[in-house]
Amino acid sequence: MKFGHKLTLALLGVLALVLSLSTVWTQERQFDRALADMQQTAREEWQRESFAFQQGLRSDTETPLDVRAWSYLGGLARQSNSGLLAVYDENGRSLASTMPATLAQGELTQDVPGSETLQSRIVTGTDGTRYLLYSGLIVCPEQCLTFVSAQSLNGLFADRALRLRDAVLGQTLALAVAALLALLLCRRMVRPLEQLNTASREIAAGAYDRRTHLPGNDEIAGLSRSFDEMAAAVEDKVNALENHLQEREDFIGAFTHELKTPMTSMLGYADLLRGTEVPPATRQKAADFIYHESKRLEALSGRLMELMRLNDSEPPVLEPVRLNTVFRQLSRALPDGEPPLTVPACSVTVLAQPDLLCDLLYNLVQNARHATPPDGKITLDVKEAENTVTLTLRDTGCGIPAEDLPRITEPFYMVDKSRARQQGGSGMGLALCERIAVLHGTHLVFESTPGTGTAVAFTLTKAKEDDHETA
Repeated sequence: MKFGHKLTLALLGVLALVLSLSTVWTQERQFDRALADMQQTAREEWQRESFAFQQGLRSDTETPLDVRAWSYLGGLARQSNSGLLAVYDENGRSLASTMPATLAQGELTQDVPGSETLQSRIVTGTDGTRYLLYSGLIVCPEQCLTFVSAQSLNGLFADRALRLRDAVLGQTLALAVAALLALLLCRRMVRPLEQLNTASREIAAGAYDRRTHLPGNDEIAGLSRSFDEMAAAVEDKVNALENHLQEREDFIGAFTHELKTPMTSMLGYADLLRGTEVPPATRQKAADFIYHESKRLEALSGRLMELMRLNDSEPPVLEPVRLNTVFRQLSRALPDGEPPLTVPACSVTVLAQPDLLCDLLYNLVQNARHATPPDGKITLDVKEAENTVTLTLRDTGCGIPAEDLPRITEPFYMVDKSRARQQGGSGMGLALCERIAVLHGTHLVFESTPGTGTAVAFTLTKAKEDDHETA
């Protein structure tokens, strides 16, 4: 059963219960008031009729009591509204009665001989008719008699049944109208939940960009916003996993290619040297190739291990470091080569890990040298801001095409694979540089124009004065 139908039935059940209880309570209250009014009227009539009967008996003491009782009771019965009267002596014997035969004698004589107080009760005849009986003592010259009067309650109970039937009919019609309105209202209220359910199914099927965007400020609208935030988070996670998977596949493919190509050539040269006698020049060429490719694979494995170490390591503890100190360490580490690196004099202090920062600059300079002719220029610029320092390395080399810029920090990615292999490159240098930059809380930013040159920049945080004192 759908939630909307359950909600409709629940509302109807509560409404039916409330209406039923209110109807029963109202009807019973009306019936109790009508019965109280009838009891008051019957009490007053008993008092009036008993007094008249008592006066009539006292006016004639010569006639036997039972004869006088019949005479005066018959007159009162003709004058009474109900005409249902009875008189009993002290022994419970009926002296006169106009009660219907459907009332059992035992019901009428239940309180005979009567008490000193006026008694009232409701009795039911053999035909199902209900009567309101009043009985009490009257004092006559001969003895005390019990005077009983009765009022039929058929009209009162019939009116009660009629009102109850009308109330049930009206309640049924009201519930029918309420059921239709409740069903329409519940469908309208449940529609947002159906949209959320549909969206969740679509997301489960792979439509991670699906959103609900339900308007309003109620709980369902809040649930919609939370659902959309969850869907956005799921989409980001899925995209990140897909990107990670794609990067891993690209990494494995590139790594496999980097190993397979030289290994195939090395196996070919080794088999040539092992199988036949070759001229000295050919043997020298084969040995040089095997040595060169072995050194390149050794460098590749070293850089790969270094990248894995950096990826698995926690961010280093950054300490105050003067850039002049890093620049001197960089100048000593760089091999002699063209073009030379131009470094400015700079005494600013930054937060960094000295060895990693030097390694970052070393790799960037070596990468720039590979792309720049001997007569070109490589300069390192330092630009200070209030709380940061931006280092920019510029070269006048061959530049990088715009479509390659987003991928140059990926492992094994090389813009010109043939030139990079000739220079001993493996496509790991910039990947290491980017990882070192991330460990320093920054990223490498590249700007390049093919044929003009390339600029790569990253930003470091300045050390505070208290950091200087600690250092």
